[in-house]
Amino acid sequence: MPGEALLIGIATIAVVVAGFAAIAPGLASDRAGWTVGQRYRLRGIVSTSFNVTFESLLPAVIFPAINDARTTLVLSSALVFVYALFVIGVRGRQLIQAGVPWVPWTRFVIASGITATSLFGLNALVFASLTVYALALCMQLSVAAISFYSLAAGAD
Repeated sequence: MPGEALLIGIATIAVVVAGFAAIAPGLASDRAGWTVGQRYRLRGIVSTSFNVTFESLLPAVIFPAINDARTTLVLSSALVFVYALFVIGVRGRQLIQAGVPWVPWTRFVIASGITATSLFGLNALVFASLTVYALALCMQLSVAAISFYSLAAGAD
């Protein structure tokens, strides 16, 4: 698959970001009394990172069966788009039910998730581009980065 090294590189970075979740609890001032928002962000770091890892590997898995880079990117983008829509629905409902406050980190996470999902959809319908697919993965990975930074900064 052309661009496979780029996708494997993004997958590797995503796994490293997931590993950073292990140090996040050490950054909190009060580890025993984590807020709902802090727990949600920690879960977001891990789950988003693993999603990006598997989504990065998806084209490399599909390509040998199809043997066409364009079709592989269209199919991969479409599959990730549908999955990401589901994830946004579930996580949005969880945020609301948990009563997580709508502070800047929450808005950035939601905007990043919607932007990444939109890019996957557009890539499936219009672009069929490795660049757009990689950009969507990086945008999605920014959800984990924003979550980690907001934990490290102590933002509620």
